[in-house]
Amino acid sequence: MLASAPGQAPSPDVERALGSIRTMVLVALIFAIIAAILQIVVLGLVGFAGTVLSEHGIVSPAASAELGVIGFLSAIFLIIDVLVISRISKMYSAAKNGDMATATLKSLNSLGWAIAALIFSGIIPGVLLLIAHGRIEDLPSPQA
Repeated sequence: MLASAPGQAPSPDVERALGSIRTMVLVALIFAIIAAILQIVVLGLVGFAGTVLSEHGIVSPAASAELGVIGFLSAIFLIIDVLVISRISKMYSAAKNGDMATATLKSLNSLGWAIAALIFSGIIPGVLLLIAHGRIEDLPSPQA
């Protein structure tokens, strides 16, 4: 267990762990933002495809249904990805604040959000948050 006395500078082990967590969360944040940008591009392409199909008179029910489903799922993924990005951003801010924010970091640490990131933001952010989850759990609980 990593420990540092209250009111004192964090131990080197805690600093090292926080640095590692900060890096993992930052990389997860970057890749989640990239996933959101790609989802916006997909929504744009779906809109463009719908416009092209309707302009050329190709309005088959199957094509319209496929574009509708793809657009709907992309919008759902984008909304959840934005929520994941918000959560990761809060975690990064807490990790950046160092030892004083371990309570905040531990309260933001959630296996459910890591799995949501894995599903909706991609493999890299999800796996990094799963690894960070274990390391955050190993941090000492702040003492009053």
